[in-house]
Amino acid sequence: MALTLFFLASPARAASEFDAAFSGYVTRMLLALAVLGLAGYAAVRFLPGRFSAGARGNIKILGMLNVGRDMVFIVRTGPEVVSFVSGRAGVTVLGRWSLEEWDDYEASADERGSRPRE
Repeated sequence: MALTLFFLASPARAASEFDAAFSGYVTRMLLALAVLGLAGYAAVRFLPGRFSAGARGNIKILGMLNVGRDMVFIVRTGPEVVSFVSGRAGVTVLGRWSLEEWDDYEASADERGSRPRE
């Protein structure tokens, strides 16, 4: 009889210990997620310019064009202008010009009237 009571009481005791351990685990995980969320928010809010990349502000998209499923981009990257195609097959560079060459081309296109004004 004592053995029967032991086995009947044992699962109840194990279940309550499991519930306590599980609720403690969930509480710790929620607390850790809250701390990580607050740290991420503080980093984005208060440190936006502290860890800047070297090319920050020097990259500008000058033009984009859909060509089927691919995209053609013209991008100014500091002292040069690069055009490339991006699509399923990867990225292919179409051309690369210095900023002076690009500005000269734009000035001549504006004089000829072959380039629409934005």
